[in-house]
Amino acid sequence: MSHFFWQGCLHPLLVPAHLLVLLALGLLLGQQTPSTIRTSLVVYVAGLGSALFLTRVLPRMEQSELSLLILALSLGLLVILKLRINLALIVTLSISASLLIGLDSRVSALPGLDASKIYLQLLGIAFSASLLLSLLALISFYLNKLLAGIAVRIIGAWVTAGSLMVLALLLHELIS
Repeated sequence: MSHFFWQGCLHPLLVPAHLLVLLALGLLLGQQTPSTIRTSLVVYVAGLGSALFLTRVLPRMEQSELSLLILALSLGLLVILKLRINLALIVTLSISASLLIGLDSRVSALPGLDASKIYLQLLGIAFSASLLLSLLALISFYLNKLLAGIAVRIIGAWVTAGSLMVLALLLHELIS
């Protein structure tokens, strides 16, 4: 039974678009004030839980990877610019990330798989994605104090470049 929980815990680490969004959002949150970080994390967890619960009733999202990559690209650009962003925009970005990641994390309903195992896997996804974002925001917050945050901005540039490359490949595949 715990196998389903651990499988859910690995999900955000194995989906590149989810990992890019979490990394970019964590870096962006680390550049903000501690109260903004706390508020954003609470909103993110609530949004992620709601979105994961909605995967049981809503149909599968089309082109969700495209949306996630565009969000990762936008977040990466904001990290590079290192702007102090107001609370409303940070909360909006956090809720957008949580909803996109949550709705893209649908668990396949296989014949004979009872609902408790599906909810256990969704719980693992929520736990892992929330913990990962919290750790990334904490690390980014302390890295911003070193060398005027250059390391965080460099990582943000790598996230932006990676998102742009994967986005270009995805768009090429959609056009062909």
